[in-house]
Amino acid sequence: MGEAVVVRQAGLTDVAAAAEVWYASHLVRRNGRALPKERHDLALARMSDPSGLLLIAEDFGSPYDPGPGGSLPPPVIGTILGEAGREDDGSGPPVPGLLHLALLSVHPDHWGRHVGRLLMEGIIVRASALGYRRAQLWAHADNAVAGRLYRATGFRRTGRARIDDWGELVVHHQRELQPGSPG
Repeated sequence: MGEAVVVRQAGLTDVAAAAEVWYASHLVRRNGRALPKERHDLALARMSDPSGLLLIAEDFGSPYDPGPGGSLPPPVIGTILGEAGREDDGSGPPVPGLLHLALLSVHPDHWGRHVGRLLMEGIIVRASALGYRRAQLWAHADNAVAGRLYRATGFRRTGRARIDDWGELVVHHQRELQPGSPG
């Protein structure tokens, strides 16, 4: 599981690749229905925000070739964003101690390699170290694979649900965090 995959905090030079992974993942999950350009631009802007905690997963396995002099970065194959949780489902002031997780995506060529789990575990560890006490996320109700991942990493449905901006049903998940707790 993920022997050649490394999860690390992204820098500004990683944002474009992370956004492309997010877009590719959603294109396949949505059966080829492209997202509007403004959604892609919004994801890119959120990933670029220095107040967020953007993690990426890189694949150092074959057929990775670092190129001459070892200067080429490995491919980005996954991403997750942590942001300060806010009241009123994101439109209100920040909620102390609450991290909102968003934009978890794994490139479709790497689905089934547990990259999503590595990203979830990585962000939980970092969030705990930063003093967050709870984490939350919204997930599409029809995404059973994501639902299993969230349960496996300690998230539970809260009973809240709503229709998102794409007209799809999303459900709310949350978990408590403890200092230094990966799961």
